[in-house]
Amino acid sequence: SGAKPIMKKCRRGKGIRLTASLRRSEFRVPAKRRDEVMPDMAAPTTGHRSTDHLRIVALAEAALDYAEDVLAPGGAFVCKVFAGGAEGDLLNRLKQNFTSVKHAKPKASRSDSAEKYVVATGFRGRA
Repeated sequence: SGAKPIMKKCRRGKGIRLTASLRRSEFRVPAKRRDEVMPDMAAPTTGHRSTDHLRIVALAEAALDYAEDVLAPGGAFVCKVFAGGAEGDLLNRLKQNFTSVKHAKPKASRSDSAEKYVVATGFRGRA
């Protein structure tokens, strides 16, 4: 059994945003660590590339926070991002905590799409 997310309401400005809050206590035991984390998350797109990029990077960073808590040594992290420039901090964290970080673009993805995947392997632990 994996961690079960709970939806949590967060008020920001005039809007309400739902975020996933994950129970991590069961992963404190080394035998329950995971070999891979591949979040299947998507932010609602607006059609405004900069906004969409920032939203997906924020989700990827939240997924990486989770992965750093639950991955076993040598584990892998795969996450979708949109190219756009703000993913630099995410990539730096990945490079510090994993032995290999690569980008992949699926053949099924449109050539004009900014979507790509970050594939990080060889988890070293949180730096």
